[in-house]
Amino acid sequence: MLKKILKVCRAAAAVGVLCLPPLAAQAADSPLSKDEIRFGVGMDPSYSPVYYAAQHKMFEKAGLNVQLAFVPFGADAVDAVIAGQNQLSGAAEYAVITRAARGPVQAFAIFGQSDSYIKLAVRKGITKPEQIKKFGIVSGSAGEYVSRKLISKNHIDPASVTWVRGAPPEFPALLARGDVDAYFLWDPWPERSLSVGGAILMNSGQVGYSYNMLIASSEQWLKQHPAEARAVVQVLNDACQEIRKDPEKAVAATKAATKMPADQVRKLLSQIECTVRDFTPQDLARYGDIANFQHNIGSTAKQVDVNTVFQTGYVKGR
Repeated sequence: MLKKILKVCRAAAAVGVLCLPPLAAQAADSPLSKDEIRFGVGMDPSYSPVYYAAQHKMFEKAGLNVQLAFVPFGADAVDAVIAGQNQLSGAAEYAVITRAARGPVQAFAIFGQSDSYIKLAVRKGITKPEQIKKFGIVSGSAGEYVSRKLISKNHIDPASVTWVRGAPPEFPALLARGDVDAYFLWDPWPERSLSVGGAILMNSGQVGYSYNMLIASSEQWLKQHPAEARAVVQVLNDACQEIRKDPEKAVAATKAATKMPADQVRKLLSQIECTVRDFTPQDLARYGDIANFQHNIGSTAKQVDVNTVFQTGYVKGR
């Protein structure tokens, strides 16, 4: 058997094709496809293990032909999966649930989590949630979800709050002018409030929300390529292990991918746990609450069944 494998590898090498005998022997019952796998990713430190794996050819070493496709936001990456432009996407669970109402999207692993990446920025003079009268929100986003959880937790009448809708880059200026009193968003937008006299009052974990970064694909792709899906998960797990040992590796990879200043990247990455894991019952319960919220505010025409969207068993040894 070994002679046959070596013969095949020598033939492959002659035409410049990568051959990995141990992997091929191990996965003989479900060989990996050499087809291109376009992996849609956003432009922020949450994607550091994906950047790192690609830059250090970890996908290639695992026998995968993964090419990164950069998009402005994670939700755009999920849209590209639905449209059939990409095979994989990286996005927060909130975006995956929203898009799952539009097409057959399935997520199959977590590759990052944080309860402090999403923060409440407030204007000067605001020291407690009860003082917030004008709340800036990105419609249907995790920021809106956490904002309304804050209102509920502090027993504030929603009718007493004016909801000011906009895009993330607008809110630091709106805060500076007093057009909003506060906004709950992911970095760098809360951090940018500091330069206009604002402050950070709390993070999403204090309201009971921790976001997850997920790997998602179409239902059809995942069904047809389970071996590739597991291999991608394993690569990201290996990348996270290296990053946890030396966080500066994630800083360098993110800086190279996004062109963000190293100091800013380092600060943001300190708030994110690079970890690859399966979904837990607690995760699914939280996702169900998000799906219910999205449907109630009209972000989704139908309530997403999280049990069909989130697939377990793709993380090795779990």
